Amino acid sequence: MKQSVKKVLALLLAMAMLIGFTACGKDEKSSAASGEESLASSSASSKPFDNTLSEPESKPEEPVEAPELAGTVTEKSTAVNPDIVGYLQIPGTDIDEPVVQTYDNKTYMRLNYEGKYDFQGSYWVDYECSVGDRTDMSRNTIIYGHNTAVTADDPNGLDFAQLLRFTDKKFAEEHPYIYFSTGEEDMVWEVFAVFYTDLNFRYHTMIDSNISTLISGAQERSEFDYDVAVDASTDKVLTLSTCTAKYGYRNGASLARFVVMARLVEQGAELDNSVTVSVNTDKKTPNL
Repeated sequence: MKQSVKKVLALLLAMAMLIGFTACGKDEKSSAASGEESLASSSASSKPFDNTLSEPESKPEEPVEAPELAGTVTEKSTAVNPDIVGYLQIPGTDIDEPVVQTYDNKTYMRLNYEGKYDFQGSYWVDYECSVGDRTDMSRNTIIYGHNTAVTADDPNGLDFAQLLRFTDKKFAEEHPYIYFSTGEEDMVWEVFAVFYTDLNFRYHTMIDSNISTLISGAQERSEFDYDVAVDASTDKVLTLSTCTAKYGYRNGASLARFVVMARLVEQGAELDNSVTVSVNTDKKTPNL
């Protein structure tokens, strides 16, 4: 008798399990619909969902580390050429070389920084500029270089042809700094204007005077409006200047110049990975 009861109970249990498995095989859409109806009917009494998991923290971008170039200037000046007064490095380009200065702006047009003949010339500081630590630097330090792709303005050309990469908005946003150091100090410069200009804008003569005119003139000509504050009363400026084919030639000479201008960053300032720029829709264009 006990065995018969056990068999009956086992049979009932098996039937219950079979019914349960059959229910799991229902169409998923109808199951979901019935589940939504059940949730809706019980929403008045159910406890609101409480997410106890915190959102993953976004990993902050690593601050930019400025290169140490002052030692290279001293070394190259002693071992290679005493006319070497600085070192210029621009991320995102091949511009990474010593800079010279002498008694005029012609000598190094066809000499490299070692003082040897080179058609591409070198990067040289205007002879009227003062070069030293941030205290000694002129208010506007001008560096010239050739655009050796001048017939096509190819930003992949050699030397200062690559400054033209700053006319690309994405490049400009992702490359906010220029590094120009002297033997006395490593210095970081923050770009605030990139522009084409005729020579009536005499930025190359505004070295220790008319700095307000220099800065406002650069900004109104700039391809982009940079989210960079520049103080005309205190900031020191770095000007990189080259020729451009964009506006043609006269008697074999380029009629316009392409210029990148930057402000000297305060010592110890944290460097961001990017800068906000917007297209300057009413920029002043060369008057030729």
